[in-house]
Amino acid sequence: MKADALIIGGGLIGITSAHRLAKRGCSVVLVEANEDVGLGANFANGAMLVPSQTMPWNSPGILPTLLRSIVTQNSALRIKPKAIPSLFKWGLQFLKNSKPHLHELHTRRLLELSLFSMDVFEEYYNGYADQFAAKKCGTIKIYRDQPSLEAQIRSNRHLSEVGLDWEALTPDQTVEAEPHLQALAPQLAGGIRFSADVVADSRKFCQILRDDLVASGQIIHVSCQANELLMSGDRVIGARTTIGNIRAKNTILALGANTRKLVAKDARSILVRPVKGYSVTYDTTGVNDLPSHPVIDEGRHVGIVPINGKLRAVGIAEFAGHDDTLSPKIIRQLDRLTKSVYPNLAQTLDGCKREPWTGFRPMSADGLPYIGETSSKGLWVNTGHGHLGWTLATGSAELLADLIMGKPTPLDASSYAVTRSH
Repeated sequence: MKADALIIGGGLIGITSAHRLAKRGCSVVLVEANEDVGLGANFANGAMLVPSQTMPWNSPGILPTLLRSIVTQNSALRIKPKAIPSLFKWGLQFLKNSKPHLHELHTRRLLELSLFSMDVFEEYYNGYADQFAAKKCGTIKIYRDQPSLEAQIRSNRHLSEVGLDWEALTPDQTVEAEPHLQALAPQLAGGIRFSADVVADSRKFCQILRDDLVASGQIIHVSCQANELLMSGDRVIGARTTIGNIRAKNTILALGANTRKLVAKDARSILVRPVKGYSVTYDTTGVNDLPSHPVIDEGRHVGIVPINGKLRAVGIAEFAGHDDTLSPKIIRQLDRLTKSVYPNLAQTLDGCKREPWTGFRPMSADGLPYIGETSSKGLWVNTGHGHLGWTLATGSAELLADLIMGKPTPLDASSYAVTRSH
C-alpha cells in the first residue's frame, strides 16, 4: 500500500507536518531514527513561541562580530575554526543577506509566518494546553543600555505595521512585571513586554501529536533510519529504510540540519547549516518563589524560562559542524549569565540539580525556512527554521500541507520556496 505522505524526521517540524496532513485526510507514515519523536533539536529548547524574536541572526554589521568570535570564543555567537570550510558558500550568502534592506524584508516575512503560525497553534492550545504546559504569559526583554532599548523600540514600531504586539516598560515597570528582577533594577535602562509570546513544552507537544496520529490509524516507525530516496524516473516515490522500502505519493524531509544528506540533487539550493544551541534546566522542585515570566536579556543573549516547575536558561549559538560535544565551559558560562540576570537566585540555583543539553538549530543563510517542493517531483522539505522552530512549527506545517494538497496558501509561499533566489 502506498501512503499519501511519508515524513522523514520525527522532530517538532516533522510530527507537526504529519499531523496537519492527517487532519486533511491523508494517510501518513512517519519515520524517526531516534527511539521516540521529539528527541532532537526541540528536546530541551527555549520552550518559547516568540513572534517577538523574528529578526534573523545576520543583522547588519555582523561580520566583525563573527571574525572576533573565531579568535575569542567567548561571545554569544561563535565559530569553531574546524567548521569554517563547511560554511564558505553558506557564509557568503549569510553575509549578503545581512544588508539592511534584505534583513528588514526577511524580518517581516518571518513575522508574517510567525503570526500565522500562532493562529494555527491556537487550535492546539485550545485542545491540549494543560497537557504540554502551554501558558500565554508573554515574554519580557530587558535592556541594560539606552541605545539598545531605543533601537529595539524603533524596530518594533516598523513591525507594528505587520502585527507585532509590544509595550515599552520603564525600569520600575519592568520590575513590577517580574519582581525577581528587583536586584537588577539599578542596571536596567528599561524593558519591552511582548504579550503574544507563549511558553510551552515542545517535547510534550510532540508526544501528544504522536499519540493522536497513532490513535487515528496513522503509522509511526521509530528507531528507523531512512538511507536513500526511491526514484521512478525523475520522481521520488518514497525511501529505503532500515525496515524496508516505504512508498508514498509525497515524501517530506523534516530532518533539520541533516536534510541535505538525502537531497544530493537539490543540496546546492538548500543552504542550511547546523548551529549549536545550549540550555541548562534547573530542577527547582520545592522552590516556592520563582520568576513567573520568561525574561530575555538582549545584551547578554540569554533567555530564562519557567517551564514545568523548573527554570531553563538558553543561549549561545555555536557553528561547530555536527560536533554534538557538550561543552562544560559553555554550560558554566550559561550558568553565570543566568545568575547575572537573577543574582538573588544564585544561591538557590547552586543547590539545584542541573540538566545541561545541546542541540542543532537548522539555520538557513537568509534566515527564512525552506517550505515546499524541490526540483525532484514528489519530494518536499520543511526545514531551516533556525531559532524559531517552535514558533514557526504549526504555521510551516499548515503551509506545507496546503501546497501538497494544491490549495491556495494564506501567505505568499514563494518567500519560503526551495528554489527562491538567495
